[in-house]
Amino acid sequence: MRRSFFRMQPGSKRYFTQWMFDVWRNQFLFWAIFAGFITLFPLIYIPVINTVVFKHAPISWEWGIVFIEAGLFFVGVESWKWCKRVYFRRKARGSFGADHKNMDVEDRVFGRYYTTEVGVSQESTKEKV
Repeated sequence: MRRSFFRMQPGSKRYFTQWMFDVWRNQFLFWAIFAGFITLFPLIYIPVINTVVFKHAPISWEWGIVFIEAGLFFVGVESWKWCKRVYFRRKARGSFGADHKNMDVEDRVFGRYYTTEVGVSQESTKEKV
């Protein structure tokens, strides 16, 4: 949830085009959005359907508001994820030291749960039973 939309695969060699492959990988979401766009425009702009069935007029300048708001939302989400990445990177640097980038993701996140102290205490409880 912290990775940028454009860098969901950080180790990829396709720096500028990886996002297209990531979007295509979720085929259900891709085709659902595509079908939504395909059905939206005829419903709004076919004269009989839009005025008689749905009782509304086609929109014109409102599309500008829609695209501006969608762009602002996207920029806001990417900014929020960037702030989270910076925060957690600084937090990890403080708790793990400078070599935290060489650690596996699992060790960074779950490392506190499988330390040697816990293993020793679990072994001692097994011996008592």
